[in-house]
Amino acid sequence: MVQVHFDTAIQNLSESELETWLEFNHERLIGSAIFTKNNSLTSKIVRWAEGWRCKEKDFIPSHTGSVIEKDGTLYLFDMKPLKASIQPLYDYLINTSDTYALILRDFKLDTNMFSLNIAEHVGEFYPYMSAIRSVFTKRQTKWVRHCSELHLRELQKQGILTELNPEITPDELYHAMKGKR
Repeated sequence: MVQVHFDTAIQNLSESELETWLEFNHERLIGSAIFTKNNSLTSKIVRWAEGWRCKEKDFIPSHTGSVIEKDGTLYLFDMKPLKASIQPLYDYLINTSDTYALILRDFKLDTNMFSLNIAEHVGEFYPYMSAIRSVFTKRQTKWVRHCSELHLRELQKQGILTELNPEITPDELYHAMKGKR
C-alpha cells in the first residue's frame, strides 16, 4: 500500500520519534522519493509550467529527491543546480523549510543497486537552465538527466514503472508513484 507522508506530519514528530520512524522504515525508505517545492525562482517556474497540466492543484512539486543508503545510513540525493549532492535524510527532515511529500516505496527493489547507481551521480554539474528547460521540453539535455528522470530510470532498470516515458517531470512521477496517473 502506498504511503504518502507530508512535511506537516513529519515535522510534528519529536527527534526521537523521527529516529524511530526512520529505523522502522529503513529498508522501505531506500528507493523512496521526496517530492519538494519551495519559494525559489526555479521551483516557482517549474510549478507554474506543471500547473497547466496537473489536475490536482493542492501539491505540485518542482523537484524529486531520491532516498539512498550508504554505509548503513539513509541519505537524500538531490540532482539540483549547480551540482548533485547528498545529505543525511534525518538532517534534511529536521532542517528543511521545503514543502514536501515523501512517498514510501511499496515494491520490491534491489536497494543496493539503486543506491549505488544514484550515488555515482554525486558531484555532477547541473545547470539552472537545464532544470527549467526539462519541464518545457521534457527531454534530457547534453548535461545530465533531471531529478525525476534519474529516479525513474533507476526504477525502470529493475522493471518498475516501465510503462512510463522516462522523460518525466517531478509532478508526473509524483502522481505515478501515488498510483494516480
